[in-house]
Amino acid sequence: MSREPQPRPPAYCHARLPNAGLGNKLLVWGRAFAFARINRLPLVVSGWVRPQIAPFLRGGDLRLYWNYFRHTAEISAVRRLAEFRSAEIVQDPEVGPVTPPARPTVYEFAAIPHWDDYFRDLKPHRDEIRQALFALLTPARRREFERGPKPAVCVHVRLADFRPLRSGEDFARVGGVRTPADYFVRLIAGIRQVHGSPLPVTLVTDGTRDQLRELLAVPGVELGPRQTALGDILMMSACKVLVPSAGSTFGLWGGFLGENALLMHPDHIHQPVRPAVVNAKFYEGPATGAPEQWPELLRQNLRAL
Repeated sequence: MSREPQPRPPAYCHARLPNAGLGNKLLVWGRAFAFARINRLPLVVSGWVRPQIAPFLRGGDLRLYWNYFRHTAEISAVRRLAEFRSAEIVQDPEVGPVTPPARPTVYEFAAIPHWDDYFRDLKPHRDEIRQALFALLTPARRREFERGPKPAVCVHVRLADFRPLRSGEDFARVGGVRTPADYFVRLIAGIRQVHGSPLPVTLVTDGTRDQLRELLAVPGVELGPRQTALGDILMMSACKVLVPSAGSTFGLWGGFLGENALLMHPDHIHQPVRPAVVNAKFYEGPATGAPEQWPELLRQNLRAL
């Protein structure tokens, strides 16, 4: 008499998003999404909407990412309560296949990846993550993206929760510090020189006009539209040239999702943000020295605009 196969113990993946900005939340979500799909597990996400008082007190907003993503219940709350009350919690496992567990298990992702390779676990699954992210957009966010501008050049200037560089500090050795404005000014001039025209430049920023006066004094540089944080990321992903602020995962998401030339600050380059197959077509890296000496792929990307 043959024995019937025993049902597999229940398991699911939980993305417990940190009390952080949208770029860091997306990193945790992306790792959990990739793990869940590799292991064919349901995915539960919590923490999109969680007010942050510190940025608000510094003059920013509460970072309430409400009405960004559709609610998708891959496993019901009733089932989670019934089956996983005494489940084993596996915290931040490696993103890859795992042996099916012998008891009810929750694979929980909560940690922000290390800065030396933020997108390590996401790069092999970039296409699936892009598709999933766009599929999750609420109708309001989809309309915002579809109706919004698609700039040729976006410069991401992060100011509100980044501090100014102190006198005597080495920019290469500090984090959470504002990228100097003259760096952006030089890159804008170089981009225009290679292209051969005064390309319009859109600033994506949390700063004020007064804080941005050096950049706004450059002809053809304008502030981007007032929109949601997710709208800003999607707009950056749709541009042709992106210059992110050093050390900001928010700007890097515009490069990860996009097919654009991604100009990284030379003092804050670690591992590539995108897979090699993407970067074979679209430049990712620094733009140093005279524009006529910039890497040929970058120059090709700029001339093709």
